[in-house]
Amino acid sequence: MENMKLLEKVVIAPEKPTERRQIFLSKIDLSLVVYQESVSFFDPPTNEMTFFEAYHSLCTALSKMLVPYDFLAGRLVPCLEEDNCFEIDSNGAGVVVVAARTDTKLSELGDLSSPKLKFRQLVALLDEEGDEERDLKDNPLLSIQLITSSGANETYYNSKLIFVAS
Repeated sequence: MENMKLLEKVVIAPEKPTERRQIFLSKIDLSLVVYQESVSFFDPPTNEMTFFEAYHSLCTALSKMLVPYDFLAGRLVPCLEEDNCFEIDSNGAGVVVVAARTDTKLSELGDLSSPKLKFRQLVALLDEEGDEERDLKDNPLLSIQLITSSGANETYYNSKLIFVAS
């Protein structure tokens, strides 16, 4: 995407304090751990809600959602009791939410119903330089990026989520 510009990057924590706990992940769970990047497109009705109203509404809703689903605000850490295993440290560290702007219009992306390699560029701001070298315990389990097009009232929603199926 041309001229992708970071507008704001925040870490959203649970609205209320939550109990810190470790959630053990079995070897079967760990075989199903994948980084899942998804891109959703939304062309909002005009004059309904501005990009920043939608962004702040999402941040507020996430903060509330992270109370009952506090593990999403945690981090993946090595298990202290078993070698070669991991657990979720439900520590309330938060999820990352990014607001960005691009000059690319939704119509310029072509067919949105099937994945394309160029969509990968839409999540570029979720990955900071040096992320691949960052310690696993410092990576959020959920990152979300909202992008608005400066050429139109369009919003792209991108998320990167570690799915741990059990």
